[in-house]
Amino acid sequence: MLKLSKLTDYATILLIHLSQHQKTVSSSVLAVETGIPEPTVAKVLKMLTRSSLVKSCRGAGSGYFLEHSLAEITLEQVVRAIDGPIDLVNCDQESCRITTVECKLNGKWNIVSHQVRRVFETITIADLKNKHVATE
Repeated sequence: MLKLSKLTDYATILLIHLSQHQKTVSSSVLAVETGIPEPTVAKVLKMLTRSSLVKSCRGAGSGYFLEHSLAEITLEQVVRAIDGPIDLVNCDQESCRITTVECKLNGKWNIVSHQVRRVFETITIADLKNKHVATE
């Protein structure tokens, strides 16, 4: 089963809540609004800041705000910020016990991972917020 981490779920929730504020908002306020524990909120916001999806301000009026609109932030960007690159199988010669000659799937999983990544790139956080995820 392909399953995203709970932190990725929290990240999407936090991004949506950040979009509802006109100014910077603290991690403690977001924790109260979302019900996510404050240390977890701080951890996720730090990861989103490192990926340039969220910006942080220090000093008077300190807090966090969105770097981009929800329509510009894809689910792929959020997953990558929290969980790393979307790869269904870590198929490389260094970590695999099967030699390239023996493996009939060598490189094939990369095609599947690419297709999954493309789907995640087409879904924005605004789509999730508005429950407007296109299905084919």
